[in-house]
Amino acid sequence: MKRLTILVAVLFLVLTNTFGQSDTPFNSTRTYDSVVISAFGKQLYKNIPYSIESMDMTRFSKTPRLQWMNQLTQLPAVSSISTGGGINKPVIRGLSFNHIQLFAQGVRIDNQTWDDRHDVGISDNGFERLELVAGPAALLYGPNTMGGALILHDKVPAAGTKSGFAQLGFHGNTQGIDLKTGYSAGKEHFYYTVDATVQVHANYVQGKLGEEEETPVAGEEEEKPLAFNSKFTNAAFKGLIGYRKEGRTHELSYNLYRQMLGIVEDESLEVINNPNKKEERDYEMEAPYQDVSTHIISTKNSYELRKHSWHINGGYQFNDRKEFEPGALPKSKVLGVGLKLQTVTADIQYNLHVTKQFRITAGSQLFLQNNKNNGNLVLVPDAKITTLGAYILGQYDVAKWNFLAGLRIDQHKLDMHNTPSSVIDTFAPPIIRPNQELSRSYQPVSGSAGIVFHPSNSISLKFNLASGYAAPNYAQLTAFGRHEGTYRFEVGDNNLEMEKNIEADLGVVIDQPGYTISITAYNNAINNYVFIQPTDDSVKNVRIYKWMQHDATIRGLEFDLQWHPLNANWTNGFLRAGTTRGKLTNYAGNLPYIPAFKVNAGITFKKDHIGGWTAPYVTLQQSYYGSQEKVASFEAETESYMLTDFFAGAVAPLGEKGRWVLTVFCTNLFNRSYFNHLSLVKSIGVREPGRNIGLQIRYNF
Repeated sequence: MKRLTILVAVLFLVLTNTFGQSDTPFNSTRTYDSVVISAFGKQLYKNIPYSIESMDMTRFSKTPRLQWMNQLTQLPAVSSISTGGGINKPVIRGLSFNHIQLFAQGVRIDNQTWDDRHDVGISDNGFERLELVAGPAALLYGPNTMGGALILHDKVPAAGTKSGFAQLGFHGNTQGIDLKTGYSAGKEHFYYTVDATVQVHANYVQGKLGEEEETPVAGEEEEKPLAFNSKFTNAAFKGLIGYRKEGRTHELSYNLYRQMLGIVEDESLEVINNPNKKEERDYEMEAPYQDVSTHIISTKNSYELRKHSWHINGGYQFNDRKEFEPGALPKSKVLGVGLKLQTVTADIQYNLHVTKQFRITAGSQLFLQNNKNNGNLVLVPDAKITTLGAYILGQYDVAKWNFLAGLRIDQHKLDMHNTPSSVIDTFAPPIIRPNQELSRSYQPVSGSAGIVFHPSNSISLKFNLASGYAAPNYAQLTAFGRHEGTYRFEVGDNNLEMEKNIEADLGVVIDQPGYTISITAYNNAINNYVFIQPTDDSVKNVRIYKWMQHDATIRGLEFDLQWHPLNANWTNGFLRAGTTRGKLTNYAGNLPYIPAFKVNAGITFKKDHIGGWTAPYVTLQQSYYGSQEKVASFEAETESYMLTDFFAGAVAPLGEKGRWVLTVFCTNLFNRSYFNHLSLVKSIGVREPGRNIGLQIRYNF
């Protein structure tokens, strides 16, 4: 109640100030409300009834962090399930895994999203903008979007331009190096981009402030609280070629992402695997770790003719996942779970502007997927997935009103096959293995309807009602085995039913010359919510977890204030807050992976020049995360904490103007020791990274 009171008070003060001012025409130069909405053509965000916002990914270099997912967690609706420094899985409004979807290069990206130890699976390499849809997005983006969707947009050079860059970053906490480079060129019709990224990071150092400090013995080095095996090495390459002519555009792109991700383990296990502890800060991967390679080839094509437009996209993805476990000898490894996932997607969309006020969008999507085991252990069986969907929606704009509504129908089928392990499973638990030879078919119908009312040029009131679905995946239906790094033995349930949800959103957007504010409240009712639950049984000291389902409700409130004063262009700032509450119905308990209440605030000071330095800036960010006491049965409660981050940068007076850009930064400035509630390693006492001091050098050419 206290959290809601604070947010309502802020809303009251802003509304009082807003209605007391005269209407100001919408400033079309603001990029945050003139971005192209990929699903609707050129539309303003304020005219869309559900929650959608954009992030300029090219500005991430101004506030460097270890991973691009760490940038998204600054948004009120987004959190991240983390396993060390290299694995981050997005959470939108309390939902994750196969409840949200990622889209890039015009196609749906899938890389075994059902597991909480799998990373988001794509680099920010070669992308310039991200759209976040918070809430059910099945109407346009298909199955498994009960929580929302993330859409990455390619970097496309304008005609007559060419540019390149090389960027080198150092992270003190992980003794890490980030190297990025890219080049793009655009002619009248032909254009291309090439980007590459390499990240190499050793085990991170946990925060210390707040812990009991021990005085080091004379002559001994102070022990650094390392997160053992949190090291990771990533490499990415992305190339795009395109052709554009009046009325049509064609693009072909290729994306390669190679990840080697350490699985954080207990220090006692590290003593066994690395007896002398001489290489704790090196970059050599040691089991357990994941070795994941992802290849994406896709094509995007668009055609426009008067009132008509077509978009035809297709893609092929190959995800090769290997999970290595420690061998019998120190530093040895054996292949545990190995999965080869192939995916083919095809999308076609037609848009018709019937009148200036009324437009219709119709489309169809095909999704084919084949999962094949090639490891020594089998956690999930070989499986095939086929999804065919069709949708239609209409948008009508009149005077101060915007209306949007649509309907979608899908045919979703899963076929799973008995898949024996190539080695004997020594766990052999005394429970019945779920049937692996299984076939399931679903025909869900989903829809969305919303309305936007503009009482003035600066205020938009939004209401939206949307539904979505998620069919149980082959892990939830048939899993049977210990997954390395999870500290649990997972058992699926053949009888799981399809999840369905309906969410109501109510929001207000206030757009004034000096600030922009949005407040959104939502209620998400979910039937047959699928979750994992510990049992009273165990095998070889590993607890047995079973997939189960129950009706659930998730409610939340999001607040976002962007401050850019007209009479003080030397500064700007933001204040964002989000609170989420998830629980099973009929007092059956709390939902897992529900983020704690958070408030993020930041202020930037900037000038045109200081001496010979150009465009200098200093940014301070403060983040507060509340305690989380409403937890699932297998989760531990976490205490509140506050983090401070510092960023500063400028264009250096070196060589040609604008060539060299220097950035210094420090995250977790006060070296706070804390547990992120969505961390998967807090159960073994591993805390989040401590102070990270870094330097970034960028050369533009």
